[in-house]
Amino acid sequence: MKIEGETIKQIANKSFQAVFRTTTETPGFIHLVFRKKELTPYEFRSIMIDLKKELSKLSVSKFNKKLSYHWLVRFDQQVTTPFHVDNAADQSILMLGYEPSAIKSELHIADYYTYANKAFEAPEDYFNNFSPVFKDNEDVLLPFISKLKLVNMNNYFILIINNSSPKPDVDTLGVFHKALIINKDLNKSRIVNSMVLNVVQKDQVTEDEQRENSFLNTNLISK
Repeated sequence: MKIEGETIKQIANKSFQAVFRTTTETPGFIHLVFRKKELTPYEFRSIMIDLKKELSKLSVSKFNKKLSYHWLVRFDQQVTTPFHVDNAADQSILMLGYEPSAIKSELHIADYYTYANKAFEAPEDYFNNFSPVFKDNEDVLLPFISKLKLVNMNNYFILIINNSSPKPDVDTLGVFHKALIINKDLNKSRIVNSMVLNVVQKDQVTEDEQRENSFLNTNLISK
């Protein structure tokens, strides 16, 4: 989805419908594209925080639960990963903000719920033995994979992904994700701003504001 004049609330509403899914009729993720010439890195991180706040309001409205940071970091990453869900609460959301980079890469999303429903006579057999890292032959996931290209020196990208595991007390359906680095070059940077957002009770005490201020103003980049 190219962002051309939409407000944060409009973006959040579309994102919530796609990501906070309760059926497999929606994808469980959304890909947002922002033009580089309109943003600074600081403004880009501000958009991510504003989106988190709006998504949290929508989550409270529908599920009576808010979003709180599990982690909030910036890192320079050129590592291909297997399909996985990130380590977080059973119900969580992953927001990845990619800064312009010459490193060619892709993010692959695999709908493990649709896979379980199609490949297993009893999908619960898969869910009951769910692993946060997919260890079988990835070829079985091919019909259920979406591939997103992330290389472009002219754009910033935000990926919002349902990072939840299939547990009985989880309201929404998660997906796997996988980073694929196509042309690794350690002389160049591939900066990713990463938020993992736990879905928690709305009255839970958090320190989100302090963490947001550090994230907005930092120049630190983890390896």
